[in-house]
Amino acid sequence: MKNTSRITQLFVFVLISTSILAQENNFAFGKITQEEFDMKNYEKDKNAEAVVLFDIGKSYFVESDAGFKVVYERITRIKILSNAGIKWGEIQIPYYQQGNIFEEIMDLQGTTYNPDEAIYVRKSTLDTKNSFDEKINNNWKSKKFAMPDVKANSIIEYQYKIYSDYMFNLRDWEFQWEIPVVYSKYSVSMIPFYEYAWLFQGDKNFDEKRTYTDNRDQHFGGITYQNNIHEFVMKDVPAFNDEEFITSKNDFISKIDFQLAKVNQIGGSYTNVISTWEAMNKELLESKSFGDYISKSEKMGLKNLEVQKIASSISVEEKFNYVIDYVKNNYKWNGQNDKFASKTPSEFEKQKTGNSADINLYTIGLLRSVGISAKPIVVSTRNHGRVKFDYPYLHFFNYVTIFVELNGKKTVSDATEIMSINNRVPERCINNKGLIVEKNKAEWLNMETLATSDNITNISVNINKDNSIEANITKIGTEYEALRYKNKFGDDKDKIKDHFKSQIYEINDTTIKFANLKKTNKSYAFTFETKSNPEIINGKMYINPFFGLNLSENPLKKTDRTFPIDMIYPKRTTFTVNIKIPSEWQINYLPENKKIENELFSIEYDAVKNEVNIEVSFSYYFKKSEYSSNHYILL
Repeated sequence: MKNTSRITQLFVFVLISTSILAQENNFAFGKITQEEFDMKNYEKDKNAEAVVLFDIGKSYFVESDAGFKVVYERITRIKILSNAGIKWGEIQIPYYQQGNIFEEIMDLQGTTYNPDEAIYVRKSTLDTKNSFDEKINNNWKSKKFAMPDVKANSIIEYQYKIYSDYMFNLRDWEFQWEIPVVYSKYSVSMIPFYEYAWLFQGDKNFDEKRTYTDNRDQHFGGITYQNNIHEFVMKDVPAFNDEEFITSKNDFISKIDFQLAKVNQIGGSYTNVISTWEAMNKELLESKSFGDYISKSEKMGLKNLEVQKIASSISVEEKFNYVIDYVKNNYKWNGQNDKFASKTPSEFEKQKTGNSADINLYTIGLLRSVGISAKPIVVSTRNHGRVKFDYPYLHFFNYVTIFVELNGKKTVSDATEIMSINNRVPERCINNKGLIVEKNKAEWLNMETLATSDNITNISVNINKDNSIEANITKIGTEYEALRYKNKFGDDKDKIKDHFKSQIYEINDTTIKFANLKKTNKSYAFTFETKSNPEIINGKMYINPFFGLNLSENPLKKTDRTFPIDMIYPKRTTFTVNIKIPSEWQINYLPENKKIENELFSIEYDAVKNEVNIEVSFSYYFKKSEYSSNHYILL
C-alpha cells in the first residue's frame, strides 16, 4: 500500500502456549432470541441491508489412519434487514482437493426463521439435496446452496464441518464482511506435532485474544500431550463497503491467515516449512507441474519443425512475437487461473486447451527452444489480493506469466489473452509485484504499466431543420481500453446496439463498422450512426454534445477514503464533438471553458462556436495507476 492514511496491521506469530483460562460464549444452533426477532435495523449501521449476528469458527486435530486430520467447524447467524439483504441467503463453502489430499464437507445444516402471527415463528429447513458443487480451479471447488424462504426480517443460520487432509494451511478467518458483524470468534486447537505461523491484517486489534491449555491428556505414538487453544474475537466489526477502485477486498478486510511453519516428528527431529523466497523458487523449479513442465515443453519445441524453421531466420523480437502468436492462435485458455499446470505438455498439445499455467509455462518452453531466455513470474491476480513480501508463502500466488529481456528491455507477456498486445499482461495480473522464478535468486518485478490507455469518442452531429439530430459516432480504444472493448463487443453488432440503446435513441445497425479487431498492435475502433430528438423548451433546443456517453455522476462519492485509489493503469478519456447547425439558427449559450492541470490528473473542457458549427472537446486524464488516500478529496 502506498502512502495511505489507513494503518493496516500485518503481524506474524508462531502459535505457542500460555496458561490463560478461556470463557466459552454460548452461541447454540437454533436458540433464536426475541431480541433478534425484534431487530428492525442495526443500531451502529442503520443503512445495513443485513447483519451477521455471530460467526463462530474453530479448527482442531483428530486422529486418522494416516496420522491426523484437521476439522473445521463453523456456525453463522444472519439477520436479513431489507429486501436488498436477501442475497445473503445464498451461501458458498470453498473446499480443497488435490491428488490424495482432499477435504470433505459434513453435517451441513441450515434453518430460516420467519415471524408468523399464528405460530409465532415458522422454521424452514435447508434440504441439502438442493446444494451443488462448482469447480473454481484444479484444486478448489465450492459447495453452493440457497437458504429456503428468505425475506426481509428473516433470520438465517447454517453450520457445517470440513474434514481435511490438507495440513499446510489451517482455515483462515475473515472477521469482516460486506455487512456489519456483531460478534466474530475463531479458535484453533494446536497439537505439538505441527506449528503454524499466523498473519493478522486489520485496522483495529482483537477485542479478545486468549491462549490456554485444555488440561486433557491426549495420546499419540507413545507421547502424552495437551492441546493449546488460541482464541481470537472481534466485536462490532463495521461493514467493508469501500470497494470502488481497489485491487481486492482481501487486501484490506480484517482477517487472520495461517500457514504451517514446522513439523515435529515423534522421534524428536523436525522439518522447517517456512524458509525463504529462494527456497520457494527451488521448490517450484523442481515441481513436476512447473519447472519440469517447462523443460519438457522446451524439448517439444525443439522438435517442432514449423516453429524451428521460421524462428531460425528472424530477429529476437520477431521470434518473441512469432512464438506468442503461435500459442495464441493454436491453443485456448479455459478461463481458469493457476500457477501449476493441470496436465502434461503432450496432453496440452493434443487437447489444445488448458489453464493459465498450462499455456504460459508451455510458451516459456517454446521461447527457450528458439533461443530466448524466458522465465516464469508467479503473481497474485487482483481478485486474489496482494502478496505480503515479508512472508514466503506459496499460497499468496495463484497465477504464472512470462518474463523475457528483449534487447536489454524487461518485457512481460501472457498467451491467454488472444487480443492483447504481446508485451502486456492481462489487467487481472496488474497487481503490485511478481516474483521471477529462477535458481538461487529472488527478484521482484513491478507489474505496473506506465503506458496510458486512451478511450476516445469522436462525434459528428448534424441538426436538421425539422429539429431532428443525426450523429456519426466513433469509439476508439488503445492499450487496455482497446482490449476491454474487444472483449466486450468484438465484432458483434447486436452487443453494440444493446449497450448503447439506453443512451442513444436509435442506431442504424447497417452503419456499424469495426476496425482492427485482430490487430493487437493497433487501436480498436467501431463506428455507428444514430438519430435522436433533442429536448426543446420554449422554442430553444438543449443539446448534450456527448450523447450520454460521458460519465453521468462522480464514482468517488464518499466524503473521505481510507484505502488507495487503484485505477489499474493510467487512463485518458477524450471527447471531440463537431455540431453543424442550420445557418439561420442562433447559439444562445455555451458552458464556460475550464482547465485543471497538475501532476496527478488533468481536466479540460473547451467549446468554440462560429456561424455554422460548434466544436466541443472534453478530456480527463488520470496520470497515475494508483493514488494515495491522501489524494482522494482532490480527485
